[in-house]
Amino acid sequence: MSIIERVDNTTHTPSDRLAPNPPFPKSVKIEITSRCNLSCSYCARASSRRPSGDMPIETFKSILIDLVALGVEEVGLFYLGEPFVLQNVHKYIRECKKAGINYVFITTNGTMCTPDRLRLCVDAGLDSMKFSINSYDRTSYEEYHGVDMFDVIIENVKWLHMYKNSNRIDIDTCVSSICFPGKERELSKFRDMIENYTDEFYLLPLYNQGGNVRGEVPGNPGRLANRVPPIPCWALFNSARITWEGKLTACCFDHFGKFEMGDITKIPIMEAWNSENFIKLRNSHLSLSISGTLCEACLV
Repeated sequence: MSIIERVDNTTHTPSDRLAPNPPFPKSVKIEITSRCNLSCSYCARASSRRPSGDMPIETFKSILIDLVALGVEEVGLFYLGEPFVLQNVHKYIRECKKAGINYVFITTNGTMCTPDRLRLCVDAGLDSMKFSINSYDRTSYEEYHGVDMFDVIIENVKWLHMYKNSNRIDIDTCVSSICFPGKERELSKFRDMIENYTDEFYLLPLYNQGGNVRGEVPGNPGRLANRVPPIPCWALFNSARITWEGKLTACCFDHFGKFEMGDITKIPIMEAWNSENFIKLRNSHLSLSISGTLCEACLV
């Protein structure tokens, strides 16, 4: 299954999962770090009020045991932070494989994943790498991230492509970009430049990130070319996210810790997944009535 197919399978929630207490998902994202080396205009992380930190690897291993017992098959090592801020990110990949996780994936901004670090991750068993390169217009990238940053990212993408092909390594690669209004021409040029060095390329709309940035799209409708209705939000039913502190959160964009449904280092994961607050929030979405809920700022 390709990365795009996996994205669409997550955002297109099966009807049998649209329930107040759906089965626990097979795919989970774990925030091994909430830190990031960038401060992008389209991301609300710069104004985040959540504490920053890294998940201790012992805590990570303990959570993995519980996830495997629940039938989880896929783990993404990211949420709202940049995983390559951690120098030992490859060790988290290795622990996933030791625990029996079939598919381990990462999304990165590409600035810190040097060839040496990419090699460690691939050798540890990484199955999928997506580069989120959202400032495809060279001028804006220099403005926000430094003169040489764009070149660094592109060279990292090209190196992984070369390493994968020359060693016949089975790892999926992808580049995604946000489709900024009025930047279609620059986007087309960027796509022509990068798509020969990656398996897939897809676009995302400019989200409002829970109402925290000036995005044009409410909610998280998925890929630009295959959107879903923002309500009911798939994130409540068809995926799970665990913060670096071990909190199960209901939202893709929980920059302020408002959507935490339980501390799974203290209570069973299913207790948090089926918590009273989570069920109440799902019922609001199922009835298409989100006024007065935590989701109102994102969807109204």
